[in-house]
Amino acid sequence: MKALWVALLAATCATSAFGQARGAATQPAPATQSPVTQPPPATQPPRPRPVPRPVAPRVVVRDQSGTRVPGVKLTITGAVSAEFTTDESGSATLSTLKDGTYRLRCEHEGFVTLEREFVVRAPQPASIDVTLNRAPSPPAPAPAPAPPPTPKPATPPVPASGPPVRLSIVDFAEKNEIGRREPLKESVLACNGLETVRLLQLKDPVAEHTHSNMDEVLYVVAGEGTVFLGTQETQVSGRDASLVVVPHGTPHRILRRGPKPLVLLSTLAGAPCPSSPSSP
Repeated sequence: MKALWVALLAATCATSAFGQARGAATQPAPATQSPVTQPPPATQPPRPRPVPRPVAPRVVVRDQSGTRVPGVKLTITGAVSAEFTTDESGSATLSTLKDGTYRLRCEHEGFVTLEREFVVRAPQPASIDVTLNRAPSPPAPAPAPAPPPTPKPATPPVPASGPPVRLSIVDFAEKNEIGRREPLKESVLACNGLETVRLLQLKDPVAEHTHSNMDEVLYVVAGEGTVFLGTQETQVSGRDASLVVVPHGTPHRILRRGPKPLVLLSTLAGAPCPSSPSSP
């Protein structure tokens, strides 16, 4: 009996709840307010990107040991051409260059000249490291050639000798006596390639003269006179059979004394014969 009563109570509660729900569904929905349209937020313009600043390249020059080299001449060619020199620290800051490809030439005495290309790209800093090789030492000079041996002085050939001569000087002088009006008479007695023998008969003085390459031997045959050798004076006579040697290069002159002609036998050593000997 109690169970039946509980079932009826549950059915009544369910029917009441269903009716409330149905009434709520049949009621018109309350009018909703339309939403207010908001303006879209203003857009911010994009910020401009910063323009990269041009780069001033810096060149550092070292030798093979890593020591920096000052005084290196740097020549830049490309969109810009310029010349620089590394300072005491072996570096040089170039002028501001535009982006692009450039050619760098490095020159220094005692080093091999180097050329290379480099590229400038902003905003990256441009640092150019250069290594120079030392120039090889110049080859040692070739030894001077040995001087040629001093040639021995050539011995001049001996000239051909003349024919032998045999005569009497006294007889020859008598047959070829000087004329009355002749101041000097010269007769060649013998000659060859190295000497000339003459007979001199003189009345007038023989002026001062010099034999540059001949020695002269004077032998007095007859008469009297004076032979001057430079500043020296020598008296000669046929009676004394005087002999005077005149070295080459010595100025000399001859003066006759007395009424008779001065007769001399003159031998010129080194003088070739100018003509054939006279017949006695």
